[in-house]
Amino acid sequence: MANPTQLQLISSDVDAWNGWRQRNPGDGVDLSGAKLAGIDLRFANLKGANLSEADLVMANLTGADLRDADLRRANLVGARLLGADISGADIRAADLRTAEDLTHEQLAENRGDAETVIPDGIKRPESWDL
Repeated sequence: MANPTQLQLISSDVDAWNGWRQRNPGDGVDLSGAKLAGIDLRFANLKGANLSEADLVMANLTGADLRDADLRRANLVGARLLGADISGADIRAADLRTAEDLTHEQLAENRGDAETVIPDGIKRPESWDL
């Protein structure tokens, strides 16, 4: 379950969120199961965040730092991922079916599986657990 204080902060002001992350680099981020559909998270620092089972439908994640994030079973349908760094992220069983601006190169740098739903026209990386 998402940390309510963290959820409120990221939902209200990404700049304040990024400032908090900079001041508290050792604090874990728990946004698991968070309802973040349609939210503007451009350039948000979500490195290492637990976003498992989060609702990120139509979220704008342009330029977001999602390195090493836990996105297992997250719903990213229609999410905008232009320039997002998802290297090292765990996207097993995530739904990315209509994610915008997602590339094969982005997918190849993380951990997916047979249950990960990716957009039509993007090749499933050979390195994934299948």
